[in-house]
Formats: sequence, C-alpha cells, structure tokens
Amino acid sequence: MTPLQAGYRERAAMDHDIKAQMPVLYAWARLPGARIIELGVRGGNSTAALLAGIEQSGGELWSVDINEPGTPAEWGGLPFWHLLVADDTSEQAVAFCPGDVDVLFIDTSHFYPHTLQELRLYVPKVKPGGVVLLHDTDRAEWPDVGKSLDEYCGETGLTWYDHPWWHGLGVIEVPLA
Repeated sequence: MTPLQAGYRERAAMDHDIKAQMPVLYAWARLPGARIIELGVRGGNSTAALLAGIEQSGGELWSVDINEPGTPAEWGGLPFWHLLVADDTSEQAVAFCPGDVDVLFIDTSHFYPHTLQELRLYVPKVKPGGVVLLHDTDRAEWPDVGKSLDEYCGETGLTWYDHPWWHGLGVIEVPLA
C-alpha cells in the first residue's frame, strides 16, 4: 500500500464532517485520467481521497484554498497535485485551474454570493458528462449553498440534486450535449 492510500484510509476512518463523502470523492478520482478541480482544502481530508484515487487513475488535481492548507509536506512534491493559495474567485485562481475537467468539488465559504460566483466561474470548466459536487448542502446548517445552487441552475437550465446525509452533498451532472 502506498503512503497516499494509507493516508486516505487513515483519514477516512477518522470522525469529521466529510468522512462519509470521502469514498464518493475517491471513486470519482479513480476514473481513468480524472482531471479534478478542488476549491477548499483546509486540513486535506477531501484532498486525501482525491489524491489517493488519482494516484491509481493517472489523473491530476488542481486545488485552491485562500489559506495555506494543513496537508502533509510530502504532498507538495506530487507531480499530479497542483496547489494555489489564493482567493478562488480571483483571476489568478480561475486561470490556474484548467478547463475540460471531469469533477469540480466545492467546499469553501458556504456563503451565498461567494458560492454563486464559484459556480459561475468554474462549472463552465467541467466537460460534458462531468460532475459538480458541493459539500454542506444541508439547508438547516448551510442554507446559502442550496440557495446558490438553485439560482445557478435557474440561470443555466441545469438541475441539481442533494444527497441529504453527510451534511448534504449537492450534485450537478453536466449533460453530454
């Protein structure tokens, strides 16, 4: 077992707010050649799942966080992980993240104007057949995330659905054409 796989399993066994979604992120990252944008790293739990999957799929991960994340130093040397510490709505961050990605994962401020702006800036980078995942869509805890998804989907004609468990996981499936 590689250090990334062991780290993922260790983090997946710990109790935290994204524990139940880690296998979902890991599964998406295992798509052959998966290209993923992650907005929000914080302690690196979601990143661990994504990197472990990418290690097996031969893909790449671009992560953006406004603060220096609390991730293991050895991750910085991984050739398939690209990290930018910046506001994810800045021109620099938008330019840093590629287009034609398979997965966009958003777990940042959870505030309405910021989340809506992230959707407007980054969903167009997801290729047809790809998926957008947003953490914390439980409307009792984080009403702004669902409100942002409702407005964005209303603007674009896309639809989203919610996995209400695990603090909520909002999903937009980008149509093939």
